[in-house]
Amino acid sequence: MTFGEHLDEIRKILIRVAMVFAVLCIILFAYKGIVLDVLFAPIRETFPTNRLFNWLATLMGSDVLRIHPENVELFNNKMAGQFLLHIKSSIVGSFIIAFPYLIWELWLFVKPALPPQQQRQSIRYVIETPIWFLMGLAFGYYIISPLAINFLGNYSVSEQISNIIDVSSFMTTVMSVSFAGGIAFQLPLLIRLLATMGLVTSEGMRQYRRVAVAALLIFAAIITPPDVVSQVLIFIPCYALYEYGIGIAAKIEARRAKEEAKYQAKMEAEKARKAKEEAEKAQEQETKQEESKDDKQDGNNEQDANEESSVAEEQQDSEVESSDDTEEPTAEQSEEPEEDYEARELRRSYEQAADPAGTSNPEREVIYEVVKDDQAEPYNDVVSELDRQDMDNKPKA
Repeated sequence: MTFGEHLDEIRKILIRVAMVFAVLCIILFAYKGIVLDVLFAPIRETFPTNRLFNWLATLMGSDVLRIHPENVELFNNKMAGQFLLHIKSSIVGSFIIAFPYLIWELWLFVKPALPPQQQRQSIRYVIETPIWFLMGLAFGYYIISPLAINFLGNYSVSEQISNIIDVSSFMTTVMSVSFAGGIAFQLPLLIRLLATMGLVTSEGMRQYRRVAVAALLIFAAIITPPDVVSQVLIFIPCYALYEYGIGIAAKIEARRAKEEAKYQAKMEAEKARKAKEEAEKAQEQETKQEESKDDKQDGNNEQDANEESSVAEEQQDSEVESSDDTEEPTAEQSEEPEEDYEARELRRSYEQAADPAGTSNPEREVIYEVVKDDQAEPYNDVVSELDRQDMDNKPKA
């Protein structure tokens, strides 16, 4: 997605959240009785926490644990105070109800940027974040709020000063301690996230426990009203959640070690498999080289055998040729070559022109000159050697 597409997606999310928030505000504003009853419930004797502590005080026979909400008197000193109180309570109630939907929309926005494995892991945060927030909100509302109201509303430095509490101050106290509990109960999720990222370890959290105690006290002092009771009441669950977070970090480390061992075993198996494949390939290549070497050797041997057989055949042929050459003259001497028609006619003419007395014959001399000038191989046998000699000794005409 481009930057413009991200902005467009954020705009759509904000529009949807704003629409849900506006609808909830209208509904809660219309049913103001329900919201105000929830808001002012901690100062009633019928509130569950007040009844519990009063029962414990009666059981133990001590008024130290008894809560006196009847001593808290509320007033409004502004013209639009109650109207603004109505609007403020509707907005806060709408935010509490819409908080899970807000977390869901945020997750849908970041989901495309996460790998598939992290998408599955992030669903746990999407589900647990509203749960821990509502648990912390309930702890702050049911535990911290009545105790803080009882302590601050009944605290007196002089009998001459009576506590008449402004309604906006009361509302701020209830909301602040309730939201402080909701924020404090996000500590396990924060520890889980940091442990998953490898930023914190269970051993490090145990080692720096004292530093964590000091940091939690400062955190409780910041998010609660300026009183020691609220600070201590927030610190106690925060420290308990810190110890719970140590267990979460230990489980994450054990799971990571198991996954690393499994991954290491997988890598070792993969490495062994690759080594085996390489060994098989090397062996196969070596076998191929040996086979090619044997084939080459066989080819050389076959070539040598062919060369030897060729040489033997050549020698045999040469011997046969030499024997034929030696026998050829005998055959030529024993067999008379055939004479063609012209040679036979010339022989007949020559024999007819021969002089029986051995004297010179002009016609014979002419025939001889023709034969001698042509030097034709077929006619050499026509004239006898004796006649050649006779003719060579006579002068030519």
